[in-house]
Amino acid sequence: MSGFDAYLTFCSLLLGMVVGSFLNVVIHRLPSRESVISPGSHCPRCDHPIRWYHNIPVVGWLVLRGTCHDCGEPISWRYPAIEGLTGIIFVVAYLVYGVQARTLLVMVFLAGLVAITFIDLDHFIIPDRIVLPGAVVGLAASVALEPERWWVYVVAAFGGAGFLLILGLVWAGGMGMGDVKMALMMGAFLGASTIVALFVAFLVGGVGGAILLAARIKGRKDRLPFGPYLAFGSLIAVLAGPQMLDLYLRVAL
Repeated sequence: MSGFDAYLTFCSLLLGMVVGSFLNVVIHRLPSRESVISPGSHCPRCDHPIRWYHNIPVVGWLVLRGTCHDCGEPISWRYPAIEGLTGIIFVVAYLVYGVQARTLLVMVFLAGLVAITFIDLDHFIIPDRIVLPGAVVGLAASVALEPERWWVYVVAAFGGAGFLLILGLVWAGGMGMGDVKMALMMGAFLGASTIVALFVAFLVGGVGGAILLAARIKGRKDRLPFGPYLAFGSLIAVLAGPQMLDLYLRVAL
């Protein structure tokens, strides 16, 4: 890796952690329909504004030893974890795609997936305010970047959403409309690789659900959010979707 590549890799990490800090606000406020802009970051317990130097991603939490500077109450480890996770996946996105416009589009998509994952885990919802604008942005950008293949993204978006919609109608309670709308966004960004994303999501979701049932962590009637599995499948598709499709076609044909 050249010095310039190392520099851009480090910049990707910093960008991801800064975006992850904003995603923490989105995850906390969006489900309750609070503004993600105002007021600024504050302690969820004492409401005291967080000083800018304590709001540095990951570092601020470590300096404060996971507690609020003003009231001393603990601050969840999930805040730096989300910042670090977003930083890591941004680095991976840069290493896979390099310096091109598609890289920024992928990073936008991955940021949306992080927010969806944790909101769905906490509240069993996939917000329209993320997936619907995301679908529009993803489709417009994908078509602009690959105008000769515009139809692939349109078919993938509506095909993926239609598939989950039919599945939800046949399997009552199996799929929610949030999952359907998320598939619309996935297709807009992923194109043909949406097939890989859905396959991985159902495979990992089935295995994960079976493990939770076997370990008696969840019962048969308990709700299991599917958004995180769709997000994981999308991550795999972003990183290796075309290669996996090509391998499948070679083996199948």
